[in-house]
Amino acid sequence: MRIAVLGAGSLGSLYAALLSRVDGVELLIHGQGPHGAHMTAHGLQLEGEETHFVSNSEVFFSLEEVGLPEPSFGTIDFALLTGKAGQTASLAQLAHRLLNENGMALCLSNGLGHAEQCIEILGPQRVFAATSTHGAWRPSAGVVNWAGKGQTVLGSLPGGPGETEAKPLLDALSSAGLEPVWSSDGFATIWKKVLLNIAINPLAALAGVENGALLESDLFSSAFSTMLEGAAVARTERVNLPDDAELELLLRQVLTATASNICSMLQDIRAGRSTEIAVLNQAITARGERAGIATPLNQMLTSMIKALHPQ
Repeated sequence: MRIAVLGAGSLGSLYAALLSRVDGVELLIHGQGPHGAHMTAHGLQLEGEETHFVSNSEVFFSLEEVGLPEPSFGTIDFALLTGKAGQTASLAQLAHRLLNENGMALCLSNGLGHAEQCIEILGPQRVFAATSTHGAWRPSAGVVNWAGKGQTVLGSLPGGPGETEAKPLLDALSSAGLEPVWSSDGFATIWKKVLLNIAINPLAALAGVENGALLESDLFSSAFSTMLEGAAVARTERVNLPDDAELELLLRQVLTATASNICSMLQDIRAGRSTEIAVLNQAITARGERAGIATPLNQMLTSMIKALHPQ
């Protein structure tokens, strides 16, 4: 089975490193910038929960600045889009060139709207919903730290492939230790991850702390209240969410499991990169306005992140 990991930053590098150990999996890992260049030249080092080195003789690394090799076109069974939300469309175009006639894709990016972008480019019959609660960050180029074990959730979208089609990938993810589970409701899967992101990312970024610090009483109260604003918006869109008590438990579980993780928004701010606030808290505020629901916490966090790092 041939798998392409496209947009291999922190999360993509984690998935690539773990999948590289699975028998029968051939990997193409596509990155960019200093991290991608280091991987291409020297390989990829996994640290944290487990350690593993991925040699550039074991897998094929490609670099955005150079482009994909033409012999790889039409050869990939599954494409994992793992870049930032702003890269989704371009990565989906890469997946379109790489996938074989029966190939399928999933997008592990944060935020709302990425599944729709993939469907528009690839067609609904090729696209799974997907989310991850694994924690990962990059201490330096060519190195990824697995900062907390979580789950990978794959789900079905309207007109999309089902669990039977996903089984080879689910098996590979399981062998890799990425704890996959299947959901029959892909949009609910995406929304649950969005609710976690809007609760954790901006607060951790503004406070400059690891995820676990948000378990402190006052910070947790702010995070959970932010989450509930998003849940109210989701429910107006008829998203099938757990009740508030289950959402609170989910938030505590993820913060505990990824306590030592540096969230992606804090990583972006420290590196001087644009954040994903537009597809997270800002998107919640916009949808809330359309539904007539006030989202003052999400609006405030959006303003503060934008003031800290103009987009």
